[in-house]
Amino acid sequence: MAAPTRPRARRAPRRTVAPSPAALKRRVTRLTKAREAEARRHARQLAALQRRADRQLAAMVGEIASLRHHEARAEALSRLLAEQQRRIARLEALLEKPTPASIG
Repeated sequence: MAAPTRPRARRAPRRTVAPSPAALKRRVTRLTKAREAEARRHARQLAALQRRADRQLAAMVGEIASLRHHEARAEALSRLLAEQQRRIARLEALLEKPTPASIG
């Protein structure tokens, strides 16, 4: 036969001791400082991200300006080339026309 089991001893319920007002005040002070430090850190991160975005925007604007400059230059060169081709065609047409001196 099995040995009789003894009932387990129950632990006394733990009593929660309320912190003293001074301890609460220290904790509030510590948490307030931590929150302020976190707010400063967040503000620094936000400022850094804003500076980064500003630099990227400035680089993009510079790139767009450079591309517009190159586009305008290419258009000007195309106009000059077209003008030169018209001059060449006109001169070639003049060369093919008979002159009054060659007629007689």
